[in-house]
Amino acid sequence: MRITSAWLKARHACPEQIEVFSREWPKGVVVSLKVLKRAVELCLDLDWFAKRVLKAPAEKAYQEATASAEKAYQEAGASALKAYREARASDLWKALKKQEAR
Repeated sequence: MRITSAWLKARHACPEQIEVFSREWPKGVVVSLKVLKRAVELCLDLDWFAKRVLKAPAEKAYQEATASAEKAYQEAGASALKAYREARASDLWKALKKQEAR
């Protein structure tokens, strides 16, 4: 399957994603594992792509195959967000205490 900027535009892809795609593959590209891996490196939205090219059984298989990765991503994000918020709260607390000491 060959993907081009026109193909993406016709399917209402995000303009920013089209721009990234066009810089990497100005003449389009034939989908391959190597191309998909590069798309991941470029942070292109493969979920969006999968929903537009896979038939229902294949899409279901894709969702099942990526479910564990999605869960790990969500858990890591939640953990990182919690640590960030705790650090920010601690910094705020320290700043308030410093201000009170003046």
